[in-house]
Amino acid sequence: MMGKIADAPISTMSVQAETALRLVMTGGGTGGHVYPALSMLDAAQERPTILWIGSEGGLEAELVQRAGIPFAGIAAGGVRGMSPARLARNILRLMRGFWQAWRLLREFRPDVVLATGGYVTFPVGVAAWLQRIPLLIYLPDIEPGLAVKALAPFATCVAVTGEAAQGHFRAGKTVVTGYPVRRALRDVPSREAARTVFGIPADARVVLVMGGSQGAHSLNQAVGHNIKALLALAHVIHIHGRSDGEWLQSVRDALSEPMRQRYHLFDYLHDEMAAALRAADIVVARAGASTLGELPAAGVAAVLVPYPYSGAHQWANAKHLAAHGGALIVPDAEIQQRLVPVVEALVEDEERLHMMQAAMQKLAQPDAAQRLYDLVRASGRSKQDQRSIMKGGH
Repeated sequence: MMGKIADAPISTMSVQAETALRLVMTGGGTGGHVYPALSMLDAAQERPTILWIGSEGGLEAELVQRAGIPFAGIAAGGVRGMSPARLARNILRLMRGFWQAWRLLREFRPDVVLATGGYVTFPVGVAAWLQRIPLLIYLPDIEPGLAVKALAPFATCVAVTGEAAQGHFRAGKTVVTGYPVRRALRDVPSREAARTVFGIPADARVVLVMGGSQGAHSLNQAVGHNIKALLALAHVIHIHGRSDGEWLQSVRDALSEPMRQRYHLFDYLHDEMAAALRAADIVVARAGASTLGELPAAGVAAVLVPYPYSGAHQWANAKHLAAHGGALIVPDAEIQQRLVPVVEALVEDEERLHMMQAAMQKLAQPDAAQRLYDLVRASGRSKQDQRSIMKGGH
């Protein structure tokens, strides 16, 4: 059954002035498909009337509702790398999701739909196209996934994070906006101030390890098995995600007290995530879409460990940052053996570390959120004008 629109502050769903934008956002599967859209809203001088359409049971529901945005879940499923039986079931789910999306769009009457990626965007995007609602795609990654590739012909415009992504689309279809980053990254005044959030001395070296919105078992294993050597080099902020928490806590408990004070272990960070990024000298991470915006905004050197599955799209992101001098790449199968030597080499070579941080910072695009919102607003204006003409004709 189609998910109900989740509760949200009355002001969000209340009847607004007729000039206010009515916006549907859709995306899911990873935080990288959610955070850019939420960050874009920070740049809006008006508050649109918003509905987020995501997948039933998807992690995006919590992130969206935490931001006070109404959420509706529809059926969706992947088609890449599935067994024939699973593929057939997921195709049926996508068909059901299409009809659910169709009804939600009819009810909500948006001026524009913004799709950010993930399988759930396909039924929503097709329904929007058939209802002649302007469809704008934002691609956070360098390389598009299947859903974005399939939707691109129906879109009025495809906004991309960097020029390297433009070659995947028809000439003239794309606009480079950059990756919108959360306002909190701009609000943290300095690296030293960020470190006070975690009780870390201003002059310490800090390594942040994170596996993306769902965590990464191989990164957790690499840290857990090398923790004493890492702590001899730096404070470690480790965000382990949904897995390995009990084991990692036992690893921390077995450390001496001075070492425990240097190992900052979390399953997830919300409000403190920006401070963690700003506090770090080096980030060891997957190469999901958010790395393209958040690492440059924080001006932090990176050791990237691309996720080896799901079409290996993260390799394109990692190669983009490495080509500009801000990151090193370590294959997932090698991270446990190479983690300490790579971090040690950067910590001991201060000049190289500063060069990588400066190179990463040059990629920052602080106006990305405003650029993307301007595109969304312009795409929705044509629908608003049509609605005004029809109302005037009556």
